Amino acid sequence: MEPAFPGLVCAVFCLLLFTTIAGIDGLYFHLYRYRLYARPASRYEHKLHTVNAVLFVPQIALLVCLRAQGLWLWLLLGLFATTLAVEVTDVLCEEASRRDLGGLTRIEYLMHFLMAGLRFGWVVPLLFGLPSAAWLPEQTALAARSLGMLIAGASIGIPAIGIAAVHVVLALRKYEPAT
Repeated sequence: MEPAFPGLVCAVFCLLLFTTIAGIDGLYFHLYRYRLYARPASRYEHKLHTVNAVLFVPQIALLVCLRAQGLWLWLLLGLFATTLAVEVTDVLCEEASRRDLGGLTRIEYLMHFLMAGLRFGWVVPLLFGLPSAAWLPEQTALAARSLGMLIAGASIGIPAIGIAAVHVVLALRKYEPAT
């Protein structure tokens, strides 16, 4: 049985809120409404979203479905740091990317603000809620989490694989300039 730790329920709740908001923002605003992948001014932004969509999949697998230790934790820390770097780059490019659309809407700004906080709310407890010995290289191991965590992880991870694939396909596609 997996040991429970303070913050686990909160982390899962933050993850569910994060993925709900990210789904609306990414699928509705980015892919459907604004078609960022097809707009020359927004292609770079879409590529950043693609990188984050791809990085999200192993984070769900290693943080939610599995209990990582040792070098796996260091890999997760690197993935989390890379995600943060991609998000900072995304924020810095959004003004130019969305200029001809009138910028981001208030609701998108709010969603991005909430997602940033919620990301820390689910990653930090799962990544740092372990004893310091779990970070030692000689403790490197992966173990399945509880059934509840596996179900939560799979219900988020399986659609995340599909969303990442859609992002990759759209990022690799060639688009004709609008006439």
